[in-house]
Amino acid sequence: MHRAPQLRVVRDSMPVRYRVHPLRRIFGIALNTVVIIAALNLLITKVNLDSSTFIKITTMAILYIGMDSLLRHLTTLNEVIFTPECLWLRFVLKKGIPIPWENIKTMVLQKRITYYVYIGYVDLNGKKQVYKTPASFPKMIEIMFNIADLAPNVVMNDELKKMIDVLRELTFGKEEKNDEV
Repeated sequence: MHRAPQLRVVRDSMPVRYRVHPLRRIFGIALNTVVIIAALNLLITKVNLDSSTFIKITTMAILYIGMDSLLRHLTTLNEVIFTPECLWLRFVLKKGIPIPWENIKTMVLQKRITYYVYIGYVDLNGKKQVYKTPASFPKMIEIMFNIADLAPNVVMNDELKKMIDVLRELTFGKEEKNDEV
């Protein structure tokens, strides 16, 4: 028999923080730093004009992949914080993004090779913005459920709306209808 999902409803217990586990983030940063240092060491000490083209290209590819991965670890979403005033999106190196609940306009779950969550909002300067993050962030379904619960003006795509409605029914139970005869 299937169990109902256990979703945490954050509206009465804010602030609530969701984040990438720090050891996972630290391990990724350390590993990529070691790869970059090793590739640079190879370039400086072993690769010269007489080295084969394969060695030169491979070393450069390893350096590029290490730098790209390190940059991703440092600039992708690290924390999602629910506060009574706003939703905070925080990063390791980038400035955090505060989004007041009434400024969240859209939330879309879309598949593009992998699943992504798009949050459309109006920033503090009045400009329309869209933040895109992979749906692989820890507890993303719970995060989307709580955004839908707390953002009064959010519009969702049909698939996401159906999923949120099912989760609401499972979490809160069926609401009684007052229009019954």
